[in-house]
Amino acid sequence: LANYWSSIDIPVQVIDVDPQQSLFTARENDSNEINKFQCLKYDVRSFDLNVKWNMFPNYVQELRKSKYHILFDTPGILGNDAYMQVVLHSDFVIVPFQYEDYSVESTGQFAQALTLLTKNMPNFKRQIIFVPTMVDTRIGTASDREKLDEHDKSIEAVGLLSPRVPLRDCMQRRNTLSITPKETACVLPC
Repeated sequence: LANYWSSIDIPVQVIDVDPQQSLFTARENDSNEINKFQCLKYDVRSFDLNVKWNMFPNYVQELRKSKYHILFDTPGILGNDAYMQVVLHSDFVIVPFQYEDYSVESTGQFAQALTLLTKNMPNFKRQIIFVPTMVDTRIGTASDREKLDEHDKSIEAVGLLSPRVPLRDCMQRRNTLSITPKETACVLPC
């Protein structure tokens, strides 16, 4: 999303709050590979929520003063209060998932948590968008597809469901620097 937004000149900044810091590390690695004629179109910063969770609300207030659209990269499971801070202070919650058992199950649990959060904290309104990624339509039986359609119906009760992002070779070679025309074609519908 950051690559796409930056490609159409939407100012964006990414904050990696995932304890693994995989996006922040990927940016460091990509930056080492960049040639001297390229420039970085957006910044990827690290924020350790486990250490600084009580500072997060003020951090978000400062970020909101900037001209940037801010993307937070979180762990796939928001199992503690520190990571729920990100949800509480977001205008949009984008939930990518894959149609495989573990991801479908955790997405369903996350959808339930978001439903409870919205019910118990009505002042925190946010739009929830579910994005099915790496969808290979060549795999699975008719009953498998019916099960996925049922899953889609259940999460549509919680938020928006984007069109499916297809599994393509180009989507396996992502980076934090740019987006190719083939990748853009894959993600443009959603």
